[in-house]
Amino acid sequence: MTENESFDVVVVGGGAAGLSGAMVLGRSGRRVLVLDAGEPRNAPAEHAHNYLGREGVPPLDLLADGRAEVAAYGVELASDRVTAVTRTEHGFAVATNSGREVTARRVLVTTGVVDELPDVPGLAERWGRDVLHCPYCHGWEVRGRAIAVLATSPVAGHQGLLWRQLTGDVVLVVADGVELPAADVERMAAIGVRIEHGTAREVVTDGDRLIGVRLADGSLLEREAIVVASRPQVCLDFLTSLGLEPQHVEWGGVPVGSVIAVDPVGATAVPGLYAAGNATDIGMTLIGAAAHGTRVGAFVNADLAAEDADRAVGERRAELFEQPAWEDRYSGERVWSGRVNPQLEAEVSSLTPGRALDVGCGEGADTVWLAGRGWSVTALDFAVAALEKTAAHAAEAGVGDRVTTVAADVRSWQPGQQRWDLVSSQFLHLPDGGMVELTRRLGSAVAPGGTLLVVGHHPDDLATGLRHGHHWFLFTPESLIPALEDGQWEVELCEVRSRTTAHPHSGEQVTVRDSVLRARRRG
Repeated sequence: MTENESFDVVVVGGGAAGLSGAMVLGRSGRRVLVLDAGEPRNAPAEHAHNYLGREGVPPLDLLADGRAEVAAYGVELASDRVTAVTRTEHGFAVATNSGREVTARRVLVTTGVVDELPDVPGLAERWGRDVLHCPYCHGWEVRGRAIAVLATSPVAGHQGLLWRQLTGDVVLVVADGVELPAADVERMAAIGVRIEHGTAREVVTDGDRLIGVRLADGSLLEREAIVVASRPQVCLDFLTSLGLEPQHVEWGGVPVGSVIAVDPVGATAVPGLYAAGNATDIGMTLIGAAAHGTRVGAFVNADLAAEDADRAVGERRAELFEQPAWEDRYSGERVWSGRVNPQLEAEVSSLTPGRALDVGCGEGADTVWLAGRGWSVTALDFAVAALEKTAAHAAEAGVGDRVTTVAADVRSWQPGQQRWDLVSSQFLHLPDGGMVELTRRLGSAVAPGGTLLVVGHHPDDLATGLRHGHHWFLFTPESLIPALEDGQWEVELCEVRSRTTAHPHSGEQVTVRDSVLRARRRG
């Protein structure tokens, strides 16, 4: 399998629904493959109707035009039958009768419907010509003619009502074992629909001309058109491995076919698998199927767009929060100013030196400042390059003997039996509320009587443009308080402080706000 055989969406079925879905996806810049076996359900019909703007168009001409239109947007079309759709780690694998196998992030199924007809000799051969099922699709063309409606279920009176609008000569041929509701029998009599009882024996033709229907008693009912309700059944053999089963449809308690069950956006019970058109609704007309394909195609594209954005978020978060990105960042030139963070200086200058833990030490400016004031400092970071810079900085400052470096990810790090008189986290941020758990974890490392100091960027900084797109990891000091509600803490300071700093792009002085939380563990 080559890279060229990977698609955003594979559309199974190149009818009105499939091509319409492919059109939306192609125009959205998606890589789309339409696989079609070349057996459109409406192929026997000479013309398609109620398709606004294309009234009376031959169905195969409509599809040919549609294929040309979607191809213009880069959609690939192939004449091939899908034999299997299977789940993969990143979507689906689609196999075809020709031996081709492609991968797809999403699959849109718009095919598989087969019309089951009553077992009346000669009926299937004239299906779509003068054996009809839909008054809206074919009724106008046989208006005023003699019509037989084969009543194969108790709901056939509905057809009698609709076809009677188009002609005064309708005969309802009620099959053996079928009993029409009394109300429908009364209706038929009132509107002039004649009822004949007994299963039709055969469709009678003369050459290629329909003569009529041979009735159960052997007589010939001369007719110019025959109406019969098919039972559209959706065939899902190629989806067997996904566990998708057809949903049976009833009307008035009578089975009338089967479909693929979908939600309002066309999604099936299988994540990533969508369906549209007659495969989902047996009563859908051609233009309705096309519209549904357009609608579902748009939802498939929206699903992909959300997935693309989530992937980008993951990649961006990796740049901000994962070790490899920071390792790379600290492996080059100096990143930070080398000066102590101002809130650390403001809050710790008056404390008696002891053991300190500098969490997320970076290049070691805070570590060296603390060590220079007599603290014995453990510098913790998950980037080895950062720890190497911290050690070098401490050695240059003559405080290397008071600095110990520890390579660890603070999200999983445990202090064990160690405790520190000061635990400091300066501008270490985690997404999605992770700072509360981090604060709780750091608090567990503070010795009785010791100080916890957590400082970070406040959400107000969004107004400066410095934290554009970073609102999901900025925090307020009060948002961290739940981490200290075990009765072991005295919150000494919980406030927002303003300071000025140079804008990294313009160099202009801007005011930023720092979230500052300082707490003392009770002895």
